[in-house]
Amino acid sequence: MLLLRDGRRIPLNYQFAADYDDQRAGYLFCDTATVDPAAFLGRLYVVCDDGTSVIVAITHHSDRYLAVAGRVLAQEDAAA
Repeated sequence: MLLLRDGRRIPLNYQFAADYDDQRAGYLFCDTATVDPAAFLGRLYVVCDDGTSVIVAITHHSDRYLAVAGRVLAQEDAAA
C-alpha cells in the first residue's frame, strides 16, 4: 500500500531490486493515472505485505509504475 501525503492509499505490487542493509530501491506497480504528479513530491510511505514500512522518494513515475529509492523504518519510527 502506498500512502500519499493527502491520506490517500494506493494498492500496489512492489519489486525491490536492491536491498542493502536498510536501504531499498525498485519499482511500485500501481495505477497512478488519476493522481496529480505533485502528490509524488517529498517522502512517501509504502507498507509491505509483511507490515514493514519503507519511506521512499520517487525517482521516476508513469501511469503504471513508480521507480523508488528509500529505507526501511525502524519499528518505533513506523509506529509514530
